Order: sequence, then structure tokens, then C-alpha cells
Amino acid sequence: MERIEEYVRRNRVDEAVRLILSEGDGVVKAELLAELLKRVIRLDDYRYVKGELLKCRYEAPDRKTKALILSVIGEALFSSGDEKEGVKFFREAMSVARGIGVETWRAEALIGVALNLVRAGFYDDALYLFSEAFEAITVLEGEEPEKALRLLRKLADSMVFSVEWIDSGEWAVEFFNWASEVYEHAGLGIPAKTVRAKAALIERAIAGDVQFLRRILAEDWVDGAVLMARYMPPEKKGSAFLEISFWLLANGRRDLGEQVFNDAIELLSRFGASDKYLSSIAFDFVKLGYPDLALRLVRLIRSDELSSRVLARVAVEYLREGDELMARTITLNIPNESIKSKVLQQIGGGGNVGYEQGLPLTRG
Repeated sequence: MERIEEYVRRNRVDEAVRLILSEGDGVVKAELLAELLKRVIRLDDYRYVKGELLKCRYEAPDRKTKALILSVIGEALFSSGDEKEGVKFFREAMSVARGIGVETWRAEALIGVALNLVRAGFYDDALYLFSEAFEAITVLEGEEPEKALRLLRKLADSMVFSVEWIDSGEWAVEFFNWASEVYEHAGLGIPAKTVRAKAALIERAIAGDVQFLRRILAEDWVDGAVLMARYMPPEKKGSAFLEISFWLLANGRRDLGEQVFNDAIELLSRFGASDKYLSSIAFDFVKLGYPDLALRLVRLIRSDELSSRVLARVAVEYLREGDELMARTITLNIPNESIKSKVLQQIGGGGNVGYEQGLPLTRG
């Protein structure tokens, strides 16, 4: 895919197509052309790539492959803005998959078509196809239990994987719950438990439970925190990103931590957070050794008193680090005159920058 993207950047779509057409696997070829279709800019290139993609459906050696290729075409066209034609190919893909007589092949085709439906945002239709695949697999359990077990695992894994493309927290929970039931049906208790735990996390996220996210970060479950942040309501997502940023910085992952912090600032600028929360976590960033990040948070705090307290703590930290000019500059911008006066006295006292003035150090 990297070579293909390079061809697109160089405006050599024809070379990208020639490279893709050398692929022997029909489904992989269709998938590569589909990805290329989403990347081209010029109308002539779009028509050219689309024409090659549509040809793929005639090269399918069997009905299962044809159903998969049709769904790939449907997803590519729908995602590229050709929605009416995309839906037409999806309907044909579902019809072909359902018409397959062999249960194994029908189940595999239904799973593949369902995955592409998820990518296009048709969650309800995808879930229905997953359930049809489950019904086909249960027919096999008595005759070919090993094959049925393999397909059950594939079905559940596909449902879990498809959540990567699901933006709705409610639908993500639905898919995880169904996957958990399939794992349990197959006697796979550990993955069933894991998936149920992820569903529970998303339910907490939907409720905007930043406190719980902070708790699992304290247990170093950063993947769970990232999953929660993804499905947080907009007004809580910025706070969730801040918490993850703090964890990353505290664990030595500075570049990624600062990147997540920037994302958090962007979200907070749009949706806001309480002054109490922002000032509290700003103190934590100072304590961690990032007064510059705390200073950026101050701009989002509306309360003069709380912003003054944070600015005072930031100024003291810069003074402690030996940057008296920065400390004085920040101090002079403190809106609360009483707090400003105390900090100016402290700066005037030289290098002894203890915290006897009662300035907050930790959250809460």
C-alpha cells in the first residue's frame, strides 16, 4: 500500500493500477483498487480506477468470492460519495452471500460482507448478517464441530475487529455483547470476559465517567483508557485526553503525551470543562515538571481567582528552575492582586522558593 500511496502522491495513478492488477488474489486486488479509489482526486482518475474495480466482480471464481468483491465495491463507492450505486452493490453482495448452499462458505461470505457494511456505517444490517452467519455455523456443529468452532471464533473476532470502524458507543457495546455471546457459545471464556469488560468500559465512557478513566490509568490500563476516551461525550472527551496525556508524560512518553495534550486543548477549546477541573489538573502538570502545559491550560480557565492560583504556581516553578524572567513575566499577568503581591515578594526573596505561601501543589 505504501508504494501505491507514493504513486498517488506523484500523480501516477496508472502505475498504481498496473501494480495492483498484478495481484493474483481477486479479493485483495479489489480491496487495493477500492483504497486507491478513495485516494484519487482527479475525476478522470476516479473513473479509470472505478472501471478497473468494477471488472473485478467478473473474475470471481465462486459465489463466496463474488459476494466479498461486491461488498468491497459497495463500500468503496459508498465511501467515495457514490452512495446510490454503493447501496446497489451491497444489496447484490448480500443476495449472493445468502444464496450460497454450503453453510461454511455462506457463513464466511456473510461475515466478509458484514465487515464491509460496518465500514460504510450500516451497523444494523451488518449485525443482522453476523447473526445469519451464526445460524449457518450452528448447523455445522453436529456434523463438523471443529470447523464450526473455527468459524465461531472467526465470527466473534470479526465482530470485535469491526468495532474499530464504529463511532457510536451504543453500537460498539452492542457488537461487543454479541461477540461475547458467540465466544461463550464456543466455550471460549477468556475472550468472552475480555470483550464484556470492554463493553463495560464503553458504557462508562458514554456516561462521561472521567473519574473511572483516571482510576484505570492508575492501574496502567492505558488501552482501556484510550477506548473510553474514544466514546466519551464531546464535553468530556477533552478531559479524558488530558488524563491520558498526563499518564503518558508521567511514564516517559513525552512526544506522544504532548501530541495527545494538543488534541485535548483543541477539544477543550471547543467544548470546555469546569474551571475547578482545569485548575486541578494544571497543578498536576506543574508538579510533573511541565509548567508550560499548565500555562496553556490557564487560558481556558474563566475564574480570575483559580487562574491566578495556577499562574502563581507556574511562576514559582519557573523561578525554581532558574528562569526568573519568565517567572516575573507570568507573575505580572496574574489578575488577582493579592496573589500577585505574594508571588512578587517570593521572587524578590531570591532562590528560596519553598512553598510556605500555601500555594497548591497537588490535585484536590
